Amino acid sequence: MIRDTDSPTSARDVARRIRRGRRALVLKSLKGKGGELRVESALERDIGLMLDIDPRVTELAAQPFTLELQSNKVLPSREHYRPRPGVKPRFYTPDFLCRLDDGSVLVIEAKHSRFSAAFEAKHEEIEGCLRSYGIGFMLVLDTAVSPTVMQTLANLHLLRAGYLELTRAAAEREISALLDSATCWSVGELSLRLTSGPVGILAGLLAGLLTADLSIPLFSPSNEVRAAFGDLSHFQFLQVRP
Repeated sequence: MIRDTDSPTSARDVARRIRRGRRALVLKSLKGKGGELRVESALERDIGLMLDIDPRVTELAAQPFTLELQSNKVLPSREHYRPRPGVKPRFYTPDFLCRLDDGSVLVIEAKHSRFSAAFEAKHEEIEGCLRSYGIGFMLVLDTAVSPTVMQTLANLHLLRAGYLELTRAAAEREISALLDSATCWSVGELSLRLTSGPVGILAGLLAGLLTADLSIPLFSPSNEVRAAFGDLSHFQFLQVRP
C-alpha cells in the first residue's frame, strides 16, 4: 500500500488532481525516490517503465520541478511563484528528470504525436532555459513506444518485485549452468529446461545473463536468446544520449 507520507514530493502531484477525465497512475520504481513515479497517462507510464529499466539511467523523478519561462527560474512548484506586476507567467513542468551514468541530467517530455505541432512553439524556449542549468531536453513521441516491447517490459517489471528474488536467483543459477554447454538457445527449448519455465527466461534477461530481440514477441517460436555476459543494452529502448 502506498501512503502519501511515504510518497516523493513533486512539482505537480498528478495523483491528486481534480476535474480530470481519468485517474492518474502510480508506478512502482527502482530508481525513483520513495520507490514510485506518479504519471498522468498511459504514454508516461510506458516511457517511465523504459527509463526505469534502462541501465544508463541511475536516478529518475516524475514531475520534478516547474520552470517559469519568463524569468527562466526553476521552482519547486507553481505555488512557489511570486507574481510580478504586468507579467503573465508561463509555466512548464517536465514529465521526467533523469540522471544518467555519465553524470549528465536530462528532462524527458512524453507527448502524443497529435500534440507535437502545438508543443513545437515552446520547445526551443524550454530547451534553451534548461540548457542554462546544464540540463538536456528530449521529446519522446508515442511513435517511439512499441506495444510488443511494452508487453515484455510489463512482465519484466513485475518480476523485479522483491518477493520474487529467490525465484530469480534460482533461474539465474540454472541458466548459468546451461550457458556452459551452449550460448544460443531457442526460447522454447530453454524454457523447457528451466524449473520456472518462461519466468526463468525473463529472469535471465533482467540479470544480463541472456539477451534477445525484444522488438518481436519474446515467446514467439522463432525467437532466440543468447548469452549476454552481463550486457544490459537490450534495455536501451530510448536514445538518451545527446
